[in-house]
Amino acid sequence: MKKQISVIEIDARDAQYQSGIATYFDVLRDGMPDNITTYNIVFYRSPEFHDVRITDAGNELQIYHPMGFPFAALFDAVLTYIWPKIKNMPNLIVKSDCLGCEQLAYMIKSRIYCKTIGVLHCQPTMNNAPGFVPADPYFNMDHIILVGDNGRKYMDYWRCTRPFSVIYNGVEKPKIKTKKPRDGVFRFIFANGWAPHKGFAKIIPAIRQVAQRHKIQVYVMGGYSHDCESLFHEISDLPIVRMGLLTDAEKIRECYERVDCALFASRTEACPFAGIEAMAYNLPIISTNESACSEMFGPAALYVDLGVGGEINSSQYAKQMIRIIESAALRTRLGVMGYSRFVQKYMRKPMLRDTIALYEKLTSPQ
Repeated sequence: MKKQISVIEIDARDAQYQSGIATYFDVLRDGMPDNITTYNIVFYRSPEFHDVRITDAGNELQIYHPMGFPFAALFDAVLTYIWPKIKNMPNLIVKSDCLGCEQLAYMIKSRIYCKTIGVLHCQPTMNNAPGFVPADPYFNMDHIILVGDNGRKYMDYWRCTRPFSVIYNGVEKPKIKTKKPRDGVFRFIFANGWAPHKGFAKIIPAIRQVAQRHKIQVYVMGGYSHDCESLFHEISDLPIVRMGLLTDAEKIRECYERVDCALFASRTEACPFAGIEAMAYNLPIISTNESACSEMFGPAALYVDLGVGGEINSSQYAKQMIRIIESAALRTRLGVMGYSRFVQKYMRKPMLRDTIALYEKLTSPQ
């Protein structure tokens, strides 16, 4: 009989934006064997929230709080709330899936015997000023998961010597159900939402240029805040379809199946699920040359230089969009290469296999 393993996943996310970590949680939840149980602790922040509310949704503790509310106060309240639930969990592993949440993992570790894992899903800013010594957020982790090879540079930056593994994110191979519309409209998808660091606002001038030459639509998935209202007014004359925050897998699938190309404009990434999904659906890709995107897409994308401060050359981006529209051969070649990369590196099975193996190793007698 296999030993029981208990896993706590901790994440913090903006409730308004599409979250890849939600997909990560879903993939792990659906793929774990019966002897591994998971409990999620998720902090949802939004300017729409004016007080703190804690909801226990069975296998997930949801903490809704205003933007800027001090994490330290939230952590104390959460630890008090979950203590009766976790104190008897066998072979406990606590994972921090968002930078800033590691302190809650350490608090739990100080109260009860457990193993801790830090997962570098997001890429922080690096301060390379002379004499600056960065704090290592993972100094007390038993293990670290990097979701891409590009994460190694942060280990060096923090001078972190903790053991780590590279485990790529992954999804199941999709089953195509919907035929693309044959109405003469070329459709793009931007699945990273409206978060500023995802860069959609930076490519609006490119979309405007392309829309003057071709009949296009751009689907944008993801929620938004009131700060986006001026942006929405700016793009009201453009063929941009705001899909909103999508959580229904069937609706997400339909979006990918209807479009012809995926767009990325990130100034920072790690191993985005939107990128994995684009390759899984055989879509050609246009992306900034941000390091994680370049690692993920390789030769399966057309790239645009990412300038200082995250600036994007809109003329160069528009040129790549037009190349994709006007060359069926290019679309096919990029789509095939992307799908091949998905099958080789970013499928659900190896992600689950390697994660389960790590859990078993951490909870085995040393």
